Order: sequence, then structure tokens, then C-alpha cells
Amino acid sequence: MFAIRLANELSLTQNVFFIELHPERTVEKRQIPLLDKKIILLQPSVNAENCFLDEQVIGFIKKNKITHVNSHSWDSDVYFASLKKKIRFQLISSFHGHYEFLAQKRINFNAITKCTITAIDKIIYTSPIHQKTLDNYKVPSVKSHKIFYGVSISLAEKITKYKANECLNIVMAARGIKEKGWEEAILAVLELLKKYPGLIKLNLLGEGPHLDFLKTKYKDSSIRFLGYKNNVIRIIKDAHIGILPTYFVGESMPNTIIEYLFCGKPVITTNVGAINEMITWNKQLAGMCIDLCNDKVEIDLISAAIENYINNPLLVEKHSALALKASEKFRMESCIESYLNVFSENYSYKN
Repeated sequence: MFAIRLANELSLTQNVFFIELHPERTVEKRQIPLLDKKIILLQPSVNAENCFLDEQVIGFIKKNKITHVNSHSWDSDVYFASLKKKIRFQLISSFHGHYEFLAQKRINFNAITKCTITAIDKIIYTSPIHQKTLDNYKVPSVKSHKIFYGVSISLAEKITKYKANECLNIVMAARGIKEKGWEEAILAVLELLKKYPGLIKLNLLGEGPHLDFLKTKYKDSSIRFLGYKNNVIRIIKDAHIGILPTYFVGESMPNTIIEYLFCGKPVITTNVGAINEMITWNKQLAGMCIDLCNDKVEIDLISAAIENYINNPLLVEKHSALALKASEKFRMESCIESYLNVFSENYSYKN
């Protein structure tokens, strides 16, 4: 999703092209239609052999005189690093957690990664776990740059307020995989409803087999499965707080958290990836960040965080103000400026 947002924004001032190496993997995510129509898109044949794939991609690069390739996954890093043996271009990798997530899932991962990172010209990262990966592979500091995601969302014009004895409206938006903490969020709310009947509502935005299963398992009217939504911002704006109790191993900088912040919503989340830094402004948290226990999130801690807002209505207002401040680090203008600086840094392209 960030790759699309970045491409759309860069296309306002640069010649941008988009290559989706594995279109078969993303059809269900409904993301490619969000790519600006003026950006030329290449989706190589799904069943193509590598040699045929190379011909398509090399032809596309030559035809459009592409000098910089910004890759956004381990698989595409590996592919374009090998392609540099056949054609010249600058390869900039943007880390999103794939290196950490795939370490135990790919054969010869370490050996392939070492060769790949050697061929990459620059690496853009966001989180402490990315920095750890870079250190593990002895990537020189001059080769890496820390840049936060940028979004073009309108900042909420007012802070979020919550009154005592009002129904607390909670929203969760994420990919429909269990590691995002969907069931843990549901169980935390159901437990609190025993103590505060009718005072909590949880709106869930996402789709997938896991959510389909949870929808059949939990029938409480306070838990609303809203499915996939093109415009999650509208629903987030109507909420009091946002929640993302993720324990996904490849978590780095969730877009959902950024959306919560821009909407001025206090955030209940977990201390993984760059999340703690994301919701921090001036050493203060715009919400509550729960440490994982044995790589999982404890339901009681989620319940306690929610209950803290129920019993302290003014805390919603305080954390909402901090959320709006914390969102400043994700302004798209700053992100684009930083990316363009990396693209132009110490590189002389030869045809």
C-alpha cells in the first residue's frame, strides 16, 4: 500500500512507472486500482519462466529509460539484484518487515540475502528490527537511511472527546490475519462488557477467512464485522479510540496506526516494530503500547487499557491531542523530500 501511495505522490513531479512482479498475490487486496491511472503499470505474465520474465522487465526498463528501481519486498529485492547483472540501474530497497518475516520461510535465505544486500545501492528502513537486520548483515551506515512512511490524509480539525457513561466506540482496521490480534481485541471487549454492559462498541474493518471464522464464533451485537471498506477514514473519524493489538512477526510501521493518528484517535497497540516511536510525541505516548509476552499479546492488558479510557474520559482528549502531534512525522511532503534525496545521492547513471 505504501509503494502505491509513494508512486502516486512521486508521479506529481517525476516520471514514475510501476512493476508488480507477482500480481497473482495481490488480486484479493484490491490495491492496484488505487494506483494513479497516469502511471504506466507492468504486470509480467504470472506463469512466465525467469528468462521470459527478464525479457519483459528489461524491455520495460529500457523502453522507459528507468534509472532507479525502488523495491518494496525481499522477493523483488532478490529479483532486481540479480537483474543488475544484465542492465544498469540504481536499486533502492524499502524495508517493510519481509526480511524478518521470511527468514525461516525461504531456502538458503541468509546466503541469498547477503548477495542481494551487496547488490542493493541504498536501503530505506523504518523500525528498530530493520536496524537489527542491517547490523546482522553488516550494512554500512552510509548505505542505509531511516525514513518514515508518508500519507496524504487530511489532519482532523478537532480533538476527540469522550464523556462519562457514553458508549466507547472502538475501531480496528487491519489485514485479516490472526496475528493482527483480532480475536484478542474481541475477547478483551467481551470481558469488559460484563462489567460495562452497553458501554463499548467494537467496529472491525477487514476481510479474510480468519475474520469469517470469528464472525461465526462471536455473535454479540457490540462486535460489528464491517468487512472491507474503501474509505476507512470515515469510520475511524466516528470512533473514540483505535486499536491494533498486533503480534505479527514482520510488523514494522502499520498504515493503520498512521490513519488513527491523523484522525486524532488515541491508540491501543503493542510494542512491536516502530509502533512505540510512531505514537510518541515529545516523549509522551498518544495512547497505550503493550509489551508482548512470549510473542503474544495478553487479553487482560488490552482490557485494562480500554477500561482506563472508560474510567478517565479526559484521557481520551489528552491522547487525541498527542495523536495529532505524533502524526506530523508522517507528512507526505517530508517523506517525498527524503526519498528524492536518497535517489539523487552519490550516483552517476550510465546507459
